[in-house]
Amino acid sequence: MINYQLSNLGDLNQVSSLFKILGHPKRLQLLYLLIQHSMTVSQISTALNWEQSAVSHQLQLLKRHNCVSYERHGKQIIYKLDNPTVMTLIADAVGGINDF
Repeated sequence: MINYQLSNLGDLNQVSSLFKILGHPKRLQLLYLLIQHSMTVSQISTALNWEQSAVSHQLQLLKRHNCVSYERHGKQIIYKLDNPTVMTLIADAVGGINDF
């Protein structure tokens, strides 16, 4: 049995916000791609067959919620998923999909 204590309503709101962000199929697809390797907006756009503006919009939202980070290399911005909580949630959900 897992025993975590949430100290206040703010903690619950943060958990709820994270699940809301992760609850969008396109964002999950993008995050799952970034688990595999870091990429630019252009690379993500090509891999997912999305418009670059749609990729940028989703990445901005994910950055705001600390789900992804980025590094600038000259003019290129490389996005990566380095949030261990998000990685674990996605990996556990994907791994347990056959349990449903």
